[in-house]
This record gives sequence, structure tokens and C-alpha cells, in this order.
Amino acid sequence: MPSITPILRGLLRPTSPTTATTPTPTATPPLPPWLGHPTRVFLTTLKFVAFTHLIWEYVISMAPASGPSMLPTFEVLGEWLLMSKVHRFGRGVAVGDVVAYNIPINEEVGVKRVLGLPGDYVLMDTPADEGGGGGGGGGRMIQVPKGHCWIVGDNLVASRDSREIGPVPLALIRGKVIATVRPFSEFKWITNSMERVDSPAED
Repeated sequence: MPSITPILRGLLRPTSPTTATTPTPTATPPLPPWLGHPTRVFLTTLKFVAFTHLIWEYVISMAPASGPSMLPTFEVLGEWLLMSKVHRFGRGVAVGDVVAYNIPINEEVGVKRVLGLPGDYVLMDTPADEGGGGGGGGGRMIQVPKGHCWIVGDNLVASRDSREIGPVPLALIRGKVIATVRPFSEFKWITNSMERVDSPAED
């Protein structure tokens, strides 16, 4: 009778465990540093909004032009004005510059040309034409007080300006118009073509 010992040894021999092959996960590209945690996204958005606000409020901004008071420099409609906010409150503004300002008698924003700065003497009325007509005034002069400026529209007959409301505080100046933009068609710099004439030296 054959011995059962070899059979039992074969049955009781330990078998090596079967190792399952685990698939290697595909590496995902890393997220940008400004994405990820919600707090980081919120702080990044907050920084961007604050930076945009600072640029818009204190460096440069744009606004549409409307109305006939600055013809022919600006059209009645269709132009956008590029404003330098560095010139807020009249900083660096010279006679001949075009500025945007808060109209003191309402909540609107106007655009006019500076014709007088503190200490300058300006004509209070609309000048008469060469024939003596044109609705000109009596040639009254006024000295622009400290902290104010005298602003007038290029289209005198259609402009409500310092001739009616008087000198405008420099604190109401929002900025200096440096260019006009027609969307997708034209960009034009606004330059000051006026030159200050000094009084002749006395002998």
C-alpha cells in the first residue's frame, strides 16, 4: 500500500500568494499657484479688484464724451476720453489743458478747457466778434482766486462754464484729458497748443 505521506506533504505545502498587478495612476498636471484652496482664490481675486480700482481711481480711466460744448475738439457723441488721474485736484494742470471736473451745481461730470489758474486775470464774459456783435459782454475782468481755476468750453455759444458758475475749485478736478478714442477706428492724443505769454520786461 503506497504511503500517504508524500500526498499529505503536497497538500500541506504552503503556496505563494498571488500578487495582483496594480495599475499605475496617470499623473495629473499641477494647478497654477493662484488656484487651489478657496481662500487663496478669494485673496487673489480681492488683490486683482483692489489693484484695478487703484489704477482706475488714481492713474487712468475712460469715460464717454457727450454734448456740444467742446466742439470741434470732441464730437457730440461717439468718442471716449482717456483721462490721467495723476492730475486730480489740478496737480500739474496748465492753462490750455482740457480737464474733467465735478460740476458744482449738480452731480454730473463736465469737460472744459482751463483758461485761468490762481492769480490769472481772465475775461468774465463772452468776447464780442470783430464787428462788435456776437453777444459779447462788457469786457469785465476777474482775478482767479487761490485754489480755483477758470474753465470754458471750446464752443462758447453752447457751453455752460465759469462765465455762469464762476471759478471752479481745483478740488473738483477729476483728471486731465490726454486722448480721445473712437472704438475700433481712431486714437488721438490731446495736446496743449496754447503758449503762455509773459509780460514784456520793463526798461
